[in-house]
Amino acid sequence: MKVLVLDISSDYAHFRKPYTTTSALTYSIPPRTAVLGIIGSILGISSGGFGKSEHSKFFETNNVKTGVRLLTSIKKTTFNLKYLHTKNGGSILVPVECVVSPIYRIYVSGNEDFLAKLESVVKNKECYYTPYLGISEFLASVSYVGFFEGKRVDEIPTLVDSVIYLFDKGEIKFESGLNLFHETHAVRMDCERKVQEYSEIVYEENGKKIQLLKKSEKTSVISLVIGEQKEVIMLV
Repeated sequence: MKVLVLDISSDYAHFRKPYTTTSALTYSIPPRTAVLGIIGSILGISSGGFGKSEHSKFFETNNVKTGVRLLTSIKKTTFNLKYLHTKNGGSILVPVECVVSPIYRIYVSGNEDFLAKLESVVKNKECYYTPYLGISEFLASVSYVGFFEGKRVDEIPTLVDSVIYLFDKGEIKFESGLNLFHETHAVRMDCERKVQEYSEIVYEENGKKIQLLKKSEKTSVISLVIGEQKEVIMLV
């Protein structure tokens, strides 16, 4: 399996949790739907307009799978952002929680032609749209890491470097010295932006490895050698 690896960073990131109202809380890790949106902006794939997610069909057709690894410790802050009342006029200050100076390693697999095009665009810094991390003011820097041959890991338990998607059957080992957190992420949407599938995800606050005891059939565990370092990742 071929895997394209990118590093994406920004001064701030905000991936809004949909169930918050009076304040805008953020996920620490970009959901898979956000990762696909970033890839879509890099390639110039149209979502179909406001309230649409037509690019999801493109990624399904090209058998795209992604994974995320945290390269920095999670730190958050809150800003008061001014929003306009489009109906009544005036403005309102809304507290918005943000991840500070995040760096995420993104792993992408898929059809050969799709990966070749994405690799060319990223290597030559020719993004079609300007990528950002959740809010348009949080412009993202996209760095090409490399194109690697991945080997499927069948021997589990194993230590995993990336975020772990549990779905319905995944299990991890809780160990002292790890600051483990979980979030519920949207994994798949239809063309009308209706969520078709969710998953619990687990990450370590400082990016440390997590021992996977059991994985869902919906995920793949892959081993890569990047430079002199071996990375074990989960794709979904």
